[in-house]
This record gives sequence, structure tokens and C-alpha cells, in this order.
Amino acid sequence: MTKVIVTSNENETMAAGEELAKDILDIQSDRSIIIFLEGELGAGKTTFTKGILKGFNYDELVKSPTYNLVEIHETKSFRVFHFDLYRISEAIELEEIGIDEYLSELKSVSIFEWPKNGKATLPSPDFHVQISYKNVDQNNKRELSIS
Repeated sequence: MTKVIVTSNENETMAAGEELAKDILDIQSDRSIIIFLEGELGAGKTTFTKGILKGFNYDELVKSPTYNLVEIHETKSFRVFHFDLYRISEAIELEEIGIDEYLSELKSVSIFEWPKNGKATLPSPDFHVQISYKNVDQNNKRELSIS
């Protein structure tokens, strides 16, 4: 099932992330939940992630893990691994950061920005979010397709 949401600003994009967090909290599983976020640079992937974390009652700083590759956030419900694979060019790079250890951690959520750069190594996602600009003339509008 695919849900399409159109947002007009950062707050609405974060609210969409909070809604996904509710869906994740409803999943009764101890395994790792995998989320793929795709979209152009600046489309709102990190903003959406901030919303997910807000939905988990996380109120600390959330920043893009572009240079670190992964940011780890401890919430009451989950340990959240926020990956940015923009700079990844080979699967061996994911192996070197210990991707298997992250993915095998119970009660965790792994969020991947730019998942196509790690597709040879990553499992299928539980949630796939495509964020795109709704209209080039209306730069703030985004279309989020969540499946």
C-alpha cells in the first residue's frame, strides 16, 4: 500500500515523519526496522527523519550524518541509526563500518538516506519513502510517497 502526502513546509514534512513513527511503534517486533529515504539533495530526507525521531519523543539535535555516515540516537522505544550513504561508492565501505552489526541489533530502526548507493548490501526496506519536489515553481511543496 502506498500513501501519498503533499507538504508545504518543513513542519508538515516533520509531521509526516511523526505519522510514520506511529506506524513503526504499532509494529510489535524486536527486530530491526529498515527505512529507505530517497530524493534529491535538499528534498527533505533529514527533515523527515527529524519527524520520525520526534514521533519517538526524541528532542535532541538531529543532523545529517553526511560526514560521519551514521548518527546514533537513543530513544525510549528504539535505538535509531540514521545513515547517509551519499558518499558511499562500493559495498565494501558499508562492510567496513560494520553494517551487519547495525542491522542485526534488536529493537532498532535503521534509516538510510541515498540507499541506492548501498543496494548490493542492504536488505529490503520495511518502509520506502520517496520525496520529490511537487512543482518546480513552488519550491516548498513536496510529495512524499510512502510504501
